[in-house]
Amino acid sequence: MFCPHCGKEIDNNASVCIGCGHSVTKLNNVPQDSSSAGWWWLGFFIPVVGFILWCVWTGSTPIRAKKALWGAIFGIIASIVIPIILYILMVVLIFLGMNYSFY
Repeated sequence: MFCPHCGKEIDNNASVCIGCGHSVTKLNNVPQDSSSAGWWWLGFFIPVVGFILWCVWTGSTPIRAKKALWGAIFGIIASIVIPIILYILMVVLIFLGMNYSFY
């Protein structure tokens, strides 16, 4: 089972989480939290939704919340880095094309 507060895996008979120290004796009412790559991809392609899901799910399903957050972070990084790389590649190819046109 997983701690509903920090998402660490804990023993099924534990009464306190060793990761965060919160009491986990009343876990029967907590919805099951599972790790799914789908939440990461959703956050990656739509970072705003990833951040919203992280805000909403942080208390109830922390593992899903972390997946959505990391997807959003990587989506934002990719949306900044990929255009820069493409621009540099375009400039290099144009420069190489200009050098060969004089021969």
